[in-house]
Amino acid sequence: MGSYGESSIAVLPFVNMSDDAGNEYFSDGIAEELLNLLARIPRLRVISQSSSFSFKGKDFTIPQIAERLNVGFVLEGSVRKSGKQLRITAQLIEARSDTHLWSQTYDRTLDDVFAIQDEISAAIVDALKGQLKLEIGAVPKAAGTANAEAHDTVLRGRYLVAQRKPRSPVLAAAEFEKAVLLDPGFALATRNWPSPSCSAGVAM
Repeated sequence: MGSYGESSIAVLPFVNMSDDAGNEYFSDGIAEELLNLLARIPRLRVISQSSSFSFKGKDFTIPQIAERLNVGFVLEGSVRKSGKQLRITAQLIEARSDTHLWSQTYDRTLDDVFAIQDEISAAIVDALKGQLKLEIGAVPKAAGTANAEAHDTVLRGRYLVAQRKPRSPVLAAAEFEKAVLLDPGFALATRNWPSPSCSAGVAM
């Protein structure tokens, strides 16, 4: 067994537990946003999305994934979305022993999605403080919007970009443009605005 990076974590793609398989963009998006939040914590090494999401749909155990990514901790979870109702389950696992350090289920509405992300990141920070003796100040907060449709549209756009299909950039650009129109002040939507090459339809 190889060594595990102690102050390090991988966020795996969350499992889509919705009745609609088309909601996978949403479960992937929640995991990605949590990854981005954790990446803002000083002295915590967070594995890139491309690396951690590469295990999606593959038959690997948590210790096997952790060894390949050289991380000490793994965050995994699931999302069930039905209309405006949302259930997010998240669990933090210590990789070496394959034991749960923390787990929680959140039953909320889509309007509360950013609050849930903030609660999850805060709980993870608390768990890691005890394990790693990290001196962490203020926990990063999610870049939110009061417009649930704008957030949903951004997640669709990011999912399309990740598909890397010929028309993905054009379709994603339309989603990001819609999100900015829905909420011009939504920082997440603005950050995801495609470059001119993307909107020109260049395959990624």
